[in-house]
Amino acid sequence: MKKFYFFLSALLGAAVLYAAGSFVYVQLQMRPLRPIAAPSALVSLDKRPQVHLIHAVNSIRRAQAKDAYFEGFEIDINRVSGRLMLAHDETKFEQAIPLSSLFEAIENPQTKTYWLDLKTELTQEDVNEIKRLAAQYGISPRKLLFETDAGETADLLNANGLPILLRLPNGFEDDEDNAQKRTALNAEMTDLLRRYHPFAIAGSLGKYPYLRAYFPQYNKAIYSATTVRPSLKKKFLKDAMFQDPTVLLFMQDQYTVWPF
Repeated sequence: MKKFYFFLSALLGAAVLYAAGSFVYVQLQMRPLRPIAAPSALVSLDKRPQVHLIHAVNSIRRAQAKDAYFEGFEIDINRVSGRLMLAHDETKFEQAIPLSSLFEAIENPQTKTYWLDLKTELTQEDVNEIKRLAAQYGISPRKLLFETDAGETADLLNANGLPILLRLPNGFEDDEDNAQKRTALNAEMTDLLRRYHPFAIAGSLGKYPYLRAYFPQYNKAIYSATTVRPSLKKKFLKDAMFQDPTVLLFMQDQYTVWPF
């Protein structure tokens, strides 16, 4: 019996240490960044409820496994044999499915928010097809959020009144603690925001402190892989992210087998 209690105490102690370690990790990730240049005064006017999304829902099995647990799905839009399909890269082309198959696999597709990570440029015909599919399944076009770089596709999406998740320019977090470089990076981003008026700025967890410091009033779409295993980091990160009302989308990776 003593051995059992010793084992139980050790197990509880390990659980407490794990929880405390996960919490501290998240707090370190969320620590404030000391600004070395003036923050932007730009404000994003498009506000909606905050949404927790799961990464890479590019298969029917994954969509059905996660349907009940997440408010939104991130999907990869690629071009396979001339047709828009769900696939991250060429290694996944053989398993690629059309967007319509995803919508059919979800119990209530109109209730989800979709983060569309564009791996290809879009044409007007592509946009028309996506809008037609959305209408067919009762999905508001405002629930389709297109992650893209600045350029022709972003211009096309704007012309069609579709919301953009604008990717950060390369090196946005690489200011070398130099105020002049930081000011130039912020100015580049400010120009892009004024040109495209995106729904949100899309960036990784590592870039979030810079967005929070320099674009505090602009909507943010943040993604974090952390781990594909069940982890308290996921809960703590989600809770911490949604303490910032400008983080309207937070997306994480997950196993398909377990609904965590």
